[in-house]
Amino acid sequence: MSLQANLVSGGHDVTCATDGITGLRLIFDTMFDLVVTDIWMPGLNGVDVISRGRARSPGTRFLAITGGDPEGSAAPSVTGVKNFGADAVLVKPFVRAALLAAVTALLSESGLPS
Repeated sequence: MSLQANLVSGGHDVTCATDGITGLRLIFDTMFDLVVTDIWMPGLNGVDVISRGRARSPGTRFLAITGGDPEGSAAPSVTGVKNFGADAVLVKPFVRAALLAAVTALLSESGLPS
């Protein structure tokens, strides 16, 4: 099941972007409660999406997903990704329950309905 399908089946409204540039444009045009982004994407990586998105929308929560880069080097550390503004990090592979738990926790921390 895709990330989008997992979130929708968990009761969340979802807007998708196919790359980092499109995702960042969406963040600049729309107020989101939560952004889920992969770290390694075409066009603009997730670290840049998070840091620029955080500057534009400080109230938005950011969940980073990572599993390593396309060249096979080690995944960015959880601490490293959080230094760029991620509120939480999921390391691939993860199960649906972990995704939904992370989303629920981030929305709850914000005082938003999960």
